[in-house]
Amino acid sequence: MVRLLITGSPGVGKTTVAVELSKVFNAVLVDINDVIKPLLRWDPKLLTNYVIDEGKARELIAKKLSGLQSYIIDTVAINLIDRSLIDWCVVLRLNPTELMRRLLMRNWPRCKVVENVLAEVVGSSLSMAIDLFGRDKVIEVDTTGRDVQDIVKYIVNHVSSGNGVIGVVDWLDLLDTDFLVSLSREMDECQA
Repeated sequence: MVRLLITGSPGVGKTTVAVELSKVFNAVLVDINDVIKPLLRWDPKLLTNYVIDEGKARELIAKKLSGLQSYIIDTVAINLIDRSLIDWCVVLRLNPTELMRRLLMRNWPRCKVVENVLAEVVGSSLSMAIDLFGRDKVIEVDTTGRDVQDIVKYIVNHVSSGNGVIGVVDWLDLLDTDFLVSLSREMDECQA
């Protein structure tokens, strides 16, 4: 039995990795957006969906997962998943310059790209995972330049050994200062 939650910024490879992990562990792949679809509303200003009733969303998710032995959840909305429903929270990370390239290739609005790249720079997905599930239940993975099979093997090894891992990357140490300053300026312009 394995109950994994795969998260990270949009564009880091969550769905691809989740699909492969579901094969390896012979686990059901759960799309949280499908489960909570009746509770999602589009915000045209923020260019994203939001949950209109988080309590009801948590109930729907718990109900969906209650009959399953093994599952892989792929979502950014980890705040909707009760700690008792997962064994591991896997946080996928990606070098922010590569993340920017991927999101721009998806034709995302520039401000949405900048917002998500800055979230990756500061590690907001990792921080939230640690806050919600504890350091001992988090496996951080740098996906930069790695193929999906290598990433899956890394995750399987950590799950099998029972060892969480955090502190894998610190983008602030690796990124060019000019890149960071330009992101900050763009975010200021987006918010103006």
